[in-house]
Amino acid sequence: MTVERAIRRRILELCMEKKFSVSKLADVSGINRSTVYEFLAGRTKCPTVTVVKQLCEGAGVSLRDFFDKEYF
Repeated sequence: MTVERAIRRRILELCMEKKFSVSKLADVSGINRSTVYEFLAGRTKCPTVTVVKQLCEGAGVSLRDFFDKEYF
């Protein structure tokens, strides 16, 4: 699995864990919804560490928890 695919998978897992829609996660993270949707659809490259950190903060998890999955 590529890093991009693993990040996509983890973002979707976070949404399910927190019972957030992708839009809700983007909103609470302060990230433009289209930025998240474009990445999840594979139309843009891997997000920056800053974007991943913002998503983690919005979901209330640490970067360590985000990346602490066997598929990374």
